[in-house]
Amino acid sequence: MDKKEVFVPVICSEASHCVSLKEICAGLEEEGVPYKVVDTIQEWSTSLQIKIVIDGEDILLYHDKLPNKQAYLNEKRGHERRAGKNAARMVKGLPLVSRE
Repeated sequence: MDKKEVFVPVICSEASHCVSLKEICAGLEEEGVPYKVVDTIQEWSTSLQIKIVIDGEDILLYHDKLPNKQAYLNEKRGHERRAGKNAARMVKGLPLVSRE
């Protein structure tokens, strides 16, 4: 039986997203949820059903159980930490941090 690691994959293929990446990871850390930064979707195998994708100005949060592989949340640059916190809260089953 293969054991899967427990972490939220943060998928970022461009080095230019370094500031966004740092803030997203800080949001995950504040909530106590482990993460790994990966270059492509194929690199990760995790038992958690949440993933974060940085795509240009968008930060997309996905849940594996949603139909049509649609993003559950879409945050814009400037709200990276909230995106990380919300991904962690999705993992833990807690209410999401609302937009102000």
